[in-house]
Amino acid sequence: MALLGLDLWSMPRYFFWPPQYVSLMNDDGIDALAVFIGIGLLTYAAFGTHNNRMAGVLLVGSVAFVSLIMVIELLHMVFIHQYQMGISTILCLYMILNIMDIAKNRNTRE
Repeated sequence: MALLGLDLWSMPRYFFWPPQYVSLMNDDGIDALAVFIGIGLLTYAAFGTHNNRMAGVLLVGSVAFVSLIMVIELLHMVFIHQYQMGISTILCLYMILNIMDIAKNRNTRE
């Protein structure tokens, strides 16, 4: 998550369609949110804490962000035929499935 956010943060013009939403889709605040969630996930894993509420917020935030990125990339592929975003779309789908599997199978006992 942190690397995905940093990658999007480093490319200020990654998304370019639809033109009326370009500034919103390339907003640095949204990219910083992904970096923050990624650092939160790393910190949560490093300290070995078991807080169900924090884990839920981090997992929901990460799957929501990756889902948003995947939908935007799909829109680029379908409507303006930018097929080079296909690999990253597939990787986003893999991340979503992986996060959902982690959320389903993790130990919720404190």
